[in-house]
Amino acid sequence: MPFLKTYHIKHRLNFSKELKAAKSIADYAVKNKYNKKLLSSKFVKEFGLPSAIGNQILRKYSNETIKKATNVNLIVPNAITKIKEKEYHTIEHHNGIIKVKPLKLSFRWNPGKKYTKIHQLEIDNKKFMITVGFPDQIIQEDCEGVLGIDLNCGIGRYVANCANLKTGEIINLGRQGPNIRKMFYKKRQGQKMKGNLEKRIMKDLDHKISRKIVNYALNARLKIVVENLTNIRTGARKGKGSKAGNRFVNSWSFYRLQSFIEYKAKELGIPFEKINPHYTSKECSYCGVLGTREKESFICKNKRCKEGYKRKRHADINAAFNIAKRSLQEGGRALT
Repeated sequence: MPFLKTYHIKHRLNFSKELKAAKSIADYAVKNKYNKKLLSSKFVKEFGLPSAIGNQILRKYSNETIKKATNVNLIVPNAITKIKEKEYHTIEHHNGIIKVKPLKLSFRWNPGKKYTKIHQLEIDNKKFMITVGFPDQIIQEDCEGVLGIDLNCGIGRYVANCANLKTGEIINLGRQGPNIRKMFYKKRQGQKMKGNLEKRIMKDLDHKISRKIVNYALNARLKIVVENLTNIRTGARKGKGSKAGNRFVNSWSFYRLQSFIEYKAKELGIPFEKINPHYTSKECSYCGVLGTREKESFICKNKRCKEGYKRKRHADINAAFNIAKRSLQEGGRALT
């Protein structure tokens, strides 16, 4: 299966008129989202956007979960029309030039490698966002080990804890991440925060962490194993833990970091797997018996555990080894 990647290209063009029309269509979609008969491009012709773009905006903002249209972009799908056995695309790419036919727009772009298809283009007042499909690289089936990754966000803890199951080597990355979040939170409280500096810094940090993880896995010929992040924030939403801790969990982009690791791994042909996270933080990584967790420490209470009985170990490292081991257990895999 191909994987998708989005490229951001800055521009200095004026799309204020088109973006204003897109916002009007989005507002119309939100208002009429329960009346599907009204969600057609013929009802929004008056706003002046091509029907292909209008339909995409209607489709996106008629979602019942959206209560208000914000940050509305122009969305151009790469539609294909066949006329006398010849295909015509709404977005074409030849000799390094992108042509967007619905908007009569052209600009230069070079992805640097072959892709399978341009799926769509989004435009805001500062950049073009091109979503492109790439074929998966041939997966390295002859991996020599497993790298388990446990993600966290607490103050004083590392964002990513990685465990090499074969050698026992441990890699801890991103300890500064939670401190950066805390610093910007205080600035927002004091109304000293402007722009999206925090977002840019954290995204850059996620890129650097994911690159280090993938390069390590590539050099050591390891399969990367992570937790299935579905419902990861449920505990915090139920009020478990401190108010500050809940704020960090609910504001942290676990999914973004994991998605960065995934697409970088697929680009290099590194096997990537998601496992069921149930009890990975409560099981002993030596004997598999449930133990207890005291703050950042894990204690195994199994008297027959030769390696870990009553010995304090870092809970996140213990979880990382459990994640790696679970990928080798029959029935331990989660649906991805």
